Amino acid sequence: MDKDDVQRLTEKIAAALAAGGAAARPWLPTPVRPEPREATPGALPAWAGASQLLPDVAPIRRPAGTPHHRADYPAMVVAERQAAAARGPSPLPAGSKAGADRAATTRTTREVAIGVSSRHLHVSAQDFTALFGAGKSPTPQRQISQPGQYAASEAVAVVGKGGRIADVRIVGPARGRTQLELSPSDCRVLGVSAPVALSGRLEASSGGVTLEGPAGKVTLESGVIIAQRHLHVATVDARRLGVADGDRVAVECGPAGRRVTLHDVLVRLGPTHATELHLDTDEANAAQVKTGDRAFIVAASRAGRPSGRRPLLTERDVAELAARGEKVMAGGAYLLTPAARDRAKALGIWREET
Repeated sequence: MDKDDVQRLTEKIAAALAAGGAAARPWLPTPVRPEPREATPGALPAWAGASQLLPDVAPIRRPAGTPHHRADYPAMVVAERQAAAARGPSPLPAGSKAGADRAATTRTTREVAIGVSSRHLHVSAQDFTALFGAGKSPTPQRQISQPGQYAASEAVAVVGKGGRIADVRIVGPARGRTQLELSPSDCRVLGVSAPVALSGRLEASSGGVTLEGPAGKVTLESGVIIAQRHLHVATVDARRLGVADGDRVAVECGPAGRRVTLHDVLVRLGPTHATELHLDTDEANAAQVKTGDRAFIVAASRAGRPSGRRPLLTERDVAELAARGEKVMAGGAYLLTPAARDRAKALGIWREET
């Protein structure tokens, strides 16, 4: 067969195909693009790998009735967007609707009792003798929340240059140094200026008041403080609350309309402590809370962290904070990746600096 024969054969085949019939059928079916399934609001496109559930990619066997590896992706997307817009709850277990009253939402495990501490006096044995007479010691009237301490039957009057406060209760047992704990309002009544300090830390304390008892008077040159708010934590509760001794936490308390967040609450952890948040009467009145009400730990900064170094949070860390009911504050104790910041906003736990 020469070149001309090949050309004639090609023309005949082409004519036969053009004539139709079985010879005109394609050897392979023409590919047809399937119609996309109906889109779910908030869902990713069907061709996106993230839209697939894990069992679709790697089917696994599990007993009937057990939950999926994760929530349905479209539902999760919709829930997060609603939470970010303050129109719904966070999809995480501990989430609460933005702006909602805590009492009406899911409580977290980082809940503590409140103890309101009225003005009181810790007195040394020497000063107690001067106030109540030789051979006398404080008489326990009732036990208070912290183990080993009690409200005594004895009380004194406190006199300052600006005024007088009667019936200031003594808290026993006796201490090595007399300490008077007041609220800012009490200081204004007495006309004294007292620093905010921890109980027992009297280096910068003030004086200028006189204690009057039935047997005599004692003038204090120091020992007057405004007690710093603090959180006593029993050792057995430390893990549940996620805190250690010396940490500083932020706590949220109070009913709707009076709710406040109190910062720089020092954690005092020890086996002899009972878990309780201690506030003075001014702080309690501002938040409209009383002894026995509940407060919630919403943020914490760790003790002993090198100055200037802040931990980096990822999306997973933010999810864990949200599950514990904590907030993430701009410029706070953490550095966040951009994705972690977006995640915090979506879950409704992001707070701008105030």
